[in-house]
Amino acid sequence: KQLIYACTMDQPHLVKELLNGSPPVNVNYRNGVGFTALHYAAEKDAIECVKLLASASGINPNIQDNVEKETPLHKAIINSSSSDIAYNIAKLLIGAGADPRIVNKNKKRAADLTEHDEDDIRRLLLQATLAIQVKEELAEQKQEEGEASDCSSD
Repeated sequence: KQLIYACTMDQPHLVKELLNGSPPVNVNYRNGVGFTALHYAAEKDAIECVKLLASASGINPNIQDNVEKETPLHKAIINSSSSDIAYNIAKLLIGAGADPRIVNKNKKRAADLTEHDEDDIRRLLLQATLAIQVKEELAEQKQEEGEASDCSSD
């Protein structure tokens, strides 16, 4: 709860203190509507808080809230006060493992929620989507090759 408060109030020094504290805080704690601290940080343009949370051990940037089924990436795109801030937050979230393919309750990906003039953000999200797809295909091929070599040794 304190971590959510710190992000809501854009207090990176408090976020850092909580992340380094003992006992460790649950970085994926969800409030009643399913928001995490990362949802609030992304929604409030709290880029320093996003940066700290994105590098926190165990962070899950793909948690969807209970109402709109939006991830922090959706929140960054929808609520950001500027395209530059939205881009930088999206980049941090993707670096932390955010999946731009996740859809909200209206079946919208974060890219679907960008403004018409936000080409940089759409490009970033498309590149991240392609990178995930390539990674998954390579893992699938590797698994198939492993299964094929298991069969040939019988």
